[in-house]
Amino acid sequence: MNENAKNLMEEGWKARENLEFEKAEKLLNEAKALFETSGDWFNVTEATNHLAYTEKLKAVHHNLKGMRYAKDSEEIAIEHSTKKVLVLRTLMSLANSTGLFEQALKWGYECLSEFTKPLPKADILSHIATFQLRTGKLVDAEKTINEAELLMDNHLEEEQEPHRSIWRSKILATKGLILYNKGETESAKEYLTNALDVAKKQNLKTRITEIETIMELFN
Repeated sequence: MNENAKNLMEEGWKARENLEFEKAEKLLNEAKALFETSGDWFNVTEATNHLAYTEKLKAVHHNLKGMRYAKDSEEIAIEHSTKKVLVLRTLMSLANSTGLFEQALKWGYECLSEFTKPLPKADILSHIATFQLRTGKLVDAEKTINEAELLMDNHLEEEQEPHRSIWRSKILATKGLILYNKGETESAKEYLTNALDVAKKQNLKTRITEIETIMELFN
């Protein structure tokens, strides 16, 4: 049974590397079930690890497709002289997903200079704080997120839902992550819990998933 399971696992991770994600998941789950039946817990974890890598690679693959769409959007904006700030915001977000934090920071500052309303500025500041954190600038990140939080608190009623809660939950979650990296675990939990409550009230499924992923750090 184990040889069959090992062959399935090998076929599964090879399918993953060939970007055949559906096939990979099917084979890896079959292998995992066989390993569980035989009590081969080492290979159960191996199959589960391969499933985790499959999800990671799916994200990378989809992010690449997203970047291509964003580049197309940028070309259209340049060709037709349309508003470019939202293109920059998209590029910034995709750069963050691929780990290009310095480039994301550059686009973040460009976006910041284009926005004039307080809450959109606060939102961009929260992204900049994330990129500063990712590039090792913890002190700068805390200053930036505090600026974002102050803007949010002073102008919260100026924005309608769902954007108000989308931006508010992002700012609170980012501050929680920064506090966690400072070692202030209890304060971090409080901010993340508040962020999750805000997201749940508006059923912001993407934000809920993001926050719950961060909160796994505490389990």
